[in-house]
Amino acid sequence: MGILDSDQNRIEKARKEFEEALKTYRELAHKEPDLNLRSVAITLNNLGILEGAQNYLEEALKIYRELAQKEPETYLPYVATTLNNLGILDSGKNRVNEARKEYAEALKMYRELAQKEPGTYLPSIPMTLNNLGLLDNAQNRWGEARKEAEEALKIYRELAQKEPETYLPHIAITLNNLGIFDSDKNQMNEARKELRRR
Repeated sequence: MGILDSDQNRIEKARKEFEEALKTYRELAHKEPDLNLRSVAITLNNLGILEGAQNYLEEALKIYRELAQKEPETYLPYVATTLNNLGILDSGKNRVNEARKEYAEALKMYRELAQKEPGTYLPSIPMTLNNLGLLDNAQNRWGEARKEAEEALKIYRELAQKEPETYLPHIAITLNNLGIFDSDKNQMNEARKELRRR
């Protein structure tokens, strides 16, 4: 219910449902951790995204890392997704160093996962590259931003050959990002020239 209410923008109702689910899953995990810790982490992740709360996401990440030690094939994707979510949160709060580390670790995991299961995990690589590119652009690291966006674009174009309806919008977004990066770089260069003239 919490996800449905969240999707329909009933935030307060979703929060209460997630909190109640979390309390229940914690009690169950206390008795049977192997069966219920995953549900605790999923609910923490949902709450973290809903509230933009780092503490929930960090706790979810900690649980996923512990679970991944026992079952890496099952839980490394959850680790990568939670790292990406933390990167988005940290980027939005201007904690760029933390965001960069989280995106970089998530990207590394997605690359490794995509080698084994490209159909499942390859799309997560350009998504993370775009996130990293936006972060680099905001820090005036245009070379890195362009390189990340160009790699994302290449992967999306390959994916669009098989599923154009799914991936053509992602191509458009990535092309738009490249345009923004070039525009920001040009504007900064013009500003520098103007300052030198004064």
